[in-house]
Amino acid sequence: MNVLILSGTNHRFNESADVINGFLSQQDDLSVTLDDNKDVLTSGGLNDFDVLVHGSGFTRSERVDGQRIISPNFTPEQEAGLFDFVSGGKGLVGIHGTAWWIGGKAVDLIGGHANWHPPGLTFTVNIADEDHEITEGIGDFEVEDEIYMSAWDPSIRVLATADWSDKQHPMAWVKPYGNGRVFYTTLGHGPGTFEHAGMQQLVAQGVRWAGKN
Repeated sequence: MNVLILSGTNHRFNESADVINGFLSQQDDLSVTLDDNKDVLTSGGLNDFDVLVHGSGFTRSERVDGQRIISPNFTPEQEAGLFDFVSGGKGLVGIHGTAWWIGGKAVDLIGGHANWHPPGLTFTVNIADEDHEITEGIGDFEVEDEIYMSAWDPSIRVLATADWSDKQHPMAWVKPYGNGRVFYTTLGHGPGTFEHAGMQQLVAQGVRWAGKN
C-alpha cells in the first residue's frame, strides 16, 4: 500500500509528520512518502498513492490586532484535488488540525469540526468500538494532548472517546466519502502523542483501513 504523508507547519504537523513517517515506514506492507509540497494535490502523481495522511488543516487561524483571522491553507485547485482523490476511491487519514475551523465541503469530507478546546491535559483515550479493524488489539491509552469540542455528523462511526466535564467526546471516527474512506482522529497536537504505542497502532491500522479500496 502506497502512503503519502503531506506535511506542513500549520498545527505543528511537520513535527508530528516526522514521527508518523518513522513508525509507518517500519511497516513491511506500507510504502511511505513524506512530502511538504501541497502542489502534489494537483499532480497526476497523487493517484500513485492509496491513502493520504494530512494534519496541517484546511484553514490557518491566527490573531491579528486581537481579532481571529481564518485563511485558506489550500488553493481551490489543491482542495479540489484532495476531495477528488478521496471521492474517487482513495483513503484519507485526517489528523487533529484537519478539522479545525472548517466548514462546508470540508465538514462533509471529515464528518465533523471543532473551533474550541480546553487547555491541553493528560487524559485516557478510551476505545469505544472494539469491533472495528482499526481498533483491533488496541487497549485504552494515555496521552497529553487537546480534547476538541467537536460537532459531528451522527452518521459517523466513533471508534475512540475521552472524558471531559462529565461528557464523552469523540477522539477518532470513520466515515465513507464518495467511493473512498476517511479515518479521522482529533488527537495529535504535538509529536509526543505519536510516540505512544497505542496511538501508533491506531494510525497504522487506520491507514490500512482507509487505503483498502
